[in-house]
Amino acid sequence: MIKYLKEYRFYILLFLFLLIPIIAIDTTTRSPREYRIYDRVILTVTSPIQKTISWSLDQIVSSFQNYIYLWHLRQDNLTLLEENRKLLNVIAEQREIQQENIRLRKLLNFQETFHLETLLARVIAKDISTEFRAIRINRGEASGLKKDMAVVTHEGFVGRILRTTQNTSDVLTILDLYSAIDAIDERSRARGVIEGLTDEACQMRFTLRTDDIQSGDILISSGLGGLLPKGIPIGTVAKVNRKTFGISQDIEVHPSVDFSKLEEVLIITRAERTVQ
Repeated sequence: MIKYLKEYRFYILLFLFLLIPIIAIDTTTRSPREYRIYDRVILTVTSPIQKTISWSLDQIVSSFQNYIYLWHLRQDNLTLLEENRKLLNVIAEQREIQQENIRLRKLLNFQETFHLETLLARVIAKDISTEFRAIRINRGEASGLKKDMAVVTHEGFVGRILRTTQNTSDVLTILDLYSAIDAIDERSRARGVIEGLTDEACQMRFTLRTDDIQSGDILISSGLGGLLPKGIPIGTVAKVNRKTFGISQDIEVHPSVDFSKLEEVLIITRAERTVQ
């Protein structure tokens, strides 16, 4: 049987191709409900093939549509991610501007409270050497700055200008061992000199053992020496060690300025006026 099918396959295919138009013409002339025997045979044989072809075409079309959908979805996601990144950058910039405005407003209020003539500067570097505990600001001789001018922030006293260039200045902070500023205990009015001690603390020296100084007392500038007007906050007494003998006491002071978060400062260009 198979031998004859192979031998006469050309004639069989030719017969089938001729039969299809005849069947199509015949079916168009009859009611859709009328099926002849050969119609039923052909439908029985071709129905599984049609279903397979139809299912395959549906799968191909569906896969192609899904691919196109996923491709567009990926492009939309990339676009949304980029827009989200830009919006996050804008939000971060707005927050930074807001924080900067808050800091500058505090500096302005501090300036107005103490009636100071000042110049605003930004901290651009911190000295990491063992020689000085200093910061660098973006103002110098071109802005009229000179050695020993006092530097403050809204929290209190920062230090004094140590050296200058045309456009920068190095500020010796009160944390430095060579820094010294005359101070008064705001509560008891006891006097002493604030000197640097460590990277986070100062010490108050030359106070009498009998002076009334307690932990938590606020220390302010005395106004002596002309470096600072009177009343500028310097620090808070953290620890008091009264010796059983001698004439002085050991006092540890925490600066009122948080040097780890220092970004903007004011340079006092004239300090003749005092707080009202």
